[in-house]
Amino acid sequence: MEQIRISGNAVTIEGIEVDDGVLAELLSAQPDERRPDMVRRVLEVGARGLLTMGLGIDLAAVDARVRRSVDEVTGQAREQVEQVLAAARQAFGEHFDPDLRSSVVARALDEFTAWRDGFLRSFNPDFADSHTARFLDQVNDLLGADGMLEVRLRGVLDPDADGSALARLSESIDARFAELRDLLMQERGKQVEADRGTRKGFEYEDAIEEVLRESVRSSGCLVERTGRVKGDLGSETLVGDFVVTLSSGQRIAIEAKNAARINLTGKDGILEELDRAMANRSADLAICVSARDAFPREVGPLGVYGERILIVDEGDGTMVAVALRLAEMMLEQDAEHRTTEIDRSFLQDRLQRLRQLAQLFTSNRRSLTDIKTSVENVHGSLEQIRSELLFLVDEINHEVGRSGAEETSSAPVVSLRSEAG
Repeated sequence: MEQIRISGNAVTIEGIEVDDGVLAELLSAQPDERRPDMVRRVLEVGARGLLTMGLGIDLAAVDARVRRSVDEVTGQAREQVEQVLAAARQAFGEHFDPDLRSSVVARALDEFTAWRDGFLRSFNPDFADSHTARFLDQVNDLLGADGMLEVRLRGVLDPDADGSALARLSESIDARFAELRDLLMQERGKQVEADRGTRKGFEYEDAIEEVLRESVRSSGCLVERTGRVKGDLGSETLVGDFVVTLSSGQRIAIEAKNAARINLTGKDGILEELDRAMANRSADLAICVSARDAFPREVGPLGVYGERILIVDEGDGTMVAVALRLAEMMLEQDAEHRTTEIDRSFLQDRLQRLRQLAQLFTSNRRSLTDIKTSVENVHGSLEQIRSELLFLVDEINHEVGRSGAEETSSAPVVSLRSEAG
């Protein structure tokens, strides 16, 4: 039988059964030790609610009672939270305390220490299987004594090894020195050839000087060698190797050439050079004497171009004498201002005949030179045959004398006549 006892503010309820689904759901969610407290709170809240619905109870008292209930609930909640936080702090401390071997930090430190030791060991050269030791072994195999680098360098730097870099470099240096030597020899050869050409030029000038002096002998003319004397055009211009001054006072500039080819016109042509020679030597006419047939084909051994005469003379003086006589005639005509009528056809005919005779003279002289060369060759061959004949006679004489000394006086006489004789 239900019993309710009230003692002051304390109410004791025994044997009361409440059929309420909401209350059952609320209490079922609480653990057993919390259910009595929850029932007390439900009764307090319900009592306060009934009082507020007009049962005549003082609202201030209800509010104070509710406030106490809230404070009690808040205090309990704080205690529970503090308990949870304390448990969490303890669990967190145990989980991250490095002094506990089972903590995450302690295990991480142990793992890091093991990794650090393994990492340092992998680079410690004292251990044969470390990366540093293996690297040093490879470096030693490459750079050490009799290593790959030394072997390769020995092969590459061996000057006697075929195909080595040093051998190729040596061959290249030798080739460059050979090229330099060839260039030097070539330049030296050019210089020697130039010196030889200059020497030939001076020798030819010497011959032409003798020819000129011989040609004007006892004619009252003067011959000056001016090839190294500055003229009217300045100290740098020496054109005009000789100057022949006629008895009339007129001057002839003579240029001696010993070249393989002489151009006729143009800036470096002989005609312009003769014009400069006349200006440089204050001459009225100019003559070019060539030692070789170096003029263009249309010039031939004799050519007249205004106040310029071109001739070919090897040094015997024939064509020089002809050119001087022709130049003197031309200057005499200029001096007389050509007051008399000149038969131009006659003059052209004689000049053409003069050119033909000069050509014939040159050809015959060349033929004579060839004949002279042939005769000298035959003469040399005869001398060689004569020497061999005398040598054979001496050998026969020596052999006969030796045989006569060895044989007795009764030995037969050796006949030297041929069978046909």
